[in-house]
Amino acid sequence: MSKETRTFHINGNDYSFDFSVFHRFFETYQKKNSFLINEAEQNIADAISVSKDTIHSWRFEKNAPADMDTIQKLADFLGIKDYLILLNKKIGENTMAANDRILDSLKRIYDAIILYLDDYDTSFAYLNQFYEFKEKKYSDEEARREIYCIANDKLHEVELVLTQEYIILHKLDIYSTLETFVHRDLCNIWDEKLEYVCPEGIQIYETNTGINSHEEYEVVFNRLNEIMSEYF
Repeated sequence: MSKETRTFHINGNDYSFDFSVFHRFFETYQKKNSFLINEAEQNIADAISVSKDTIHSWRFEKNAPADMDTIQKLADFLGIKDYLILLNKKIGENTMAANDRILDSLKRIYDAIILYLDDYDTSFAYLNQFYEFKEKKYSDEEARREIYCIANDKLHEVELVLTQEYIILHKLDIYSTLETFVHRDLCNIWDEKLEYVCPEGIQIYETNTGINSHEEYEVVFNRLNEIMSEYF
């Protein structure tokens, strides 16, 4: 589902809601106060006079605040002194299309993600590494722990590339979209889903769809190309 955002005209510039920044402040608020996610959503909703579903939709980027008054209330509640921190300054489409630095930056992120996905796919969701650990006499649980460390380290490599490109891309909507994609979609292809049960493949036990590792790869790969298609 495409997200619905409004453009705000402030001091001669155009701004849109920055989902990535909101997500970070939401997470900080939730963890600092030891709230469940539902509790944090409800508390914020009550404080700024919107529904809990509205806050939930902002977290999942389905839509954004519709007026500046709501954004200012949100900033006050989250302890943000300058509400503009919650906004992204927009750059004209023609400028973005002509800016080689932006395109090169996006290509570096794309390449890092493709390497990550290819490693996941060609190793059959790290099944090859699992058997290597088993040959070294690791228990099943020890081998799984090692695999999760490998998967997390490889995800961190992508996160590092994304962080390195922040200085070039952070004012563009696509940066927050890619940040969400890396932290959610890339992580979700393996997080709490790797369960090695037989030489023929992998059981993904949090779903009943029968989806295998290559199908997971295809879904995420297509999503990545959908995001990038706006610029390439």
